[in-house]
Amino acid sequence: MSITLFKTTLKKNWILLLIFISVLLLYTLEMTLIYDPENMEALTSMLKVFPEELMKAMGFSDLVTDLTAYLASWLYGMLMFAFPMIYCIILGNKLVAKTVDNGSISYLLSTPNSRVKIIVTQGIYAILSVAVLFTALFSISVLICEAKFPDLLDIGAYFKLNVTTMLVNTAVMMVTFFFSCLFNDSKYSFLFGAGIPIMFLLMNMLGGISKDAEFLKKISIYGWYDPVKLVRGKDYFNLNMLFIGIIIVLFIASVLVFKRKRLPI
Repeated sequence: MSITLFKTTLKKNWILLLIFISVLLLYTLEMTLIYDPENMEALTSMLKVFPEELMKAMGFSDLVTDLTAYLASWLYGMLMFAFPMIYCIILGNKLVAKTVDNGSISYLLSTPNSRVKIIVTQGIYAILSVAVLFTALFSISVLICEAKFPDLLDIGAYFKLNVTTMLVNTAVMMVTFFFSCLFNDSKYSFLFGAGIPIMFLLMNMLGGISKDAEFLKKISIYGWYDPVKLVRGKDYFNLNMLFIGIIIVLFIASVLVFKRKRLPI
């Protein structure tokens, strides 16, 4: 890993990370402020205004009353998939494919750093940026909840929820990063690096609409766990290990394909 390259990458991309942290924190704040522990019936009745199929597709549940399950349903049912996915697509393409496409990769290769060192550094930044995103969201959202509703949030369960959701999005980041390393042209990197995560998201939504399409959710990376069941005690340790395995495999594959491919320089 090159510390100098890591710092340069951070300087070029920290604003992008800050934007997504800010947007997600804004939604978290809004969702927290409308929570009313004394009148959850009125709050959940809002869902009945919309078609039941739409609510299922979005991952909303009308069977939650406590703050932890409420956040798991209303925030982590869809929002914490869609917005981080967009961040992963933008950053994953920008870190490698875009530098090859615009020729700036030649400047990196002219330094004493090897191809492996360069791509490992970029990959580590990609993974750490997702970790920073969810660490910030978890820490600040806990502070918001404790300030507004002291002792109502199950911090341990909420932490587990954020860990699993972070691993899902890190796996998505590695999907986009892999295709960014595979293709020299950023349009192809976008086609596959964005197309596959978006397909998974759509499959998860369609799978939640009806039992006939439920199989689509089961084969989508986003449908492998239920946020509400997670905060209510279901063990997802094995699933977390699976996500970590996917991340490691895609990271190694990204390094190998970038090391061996021909670059237009």
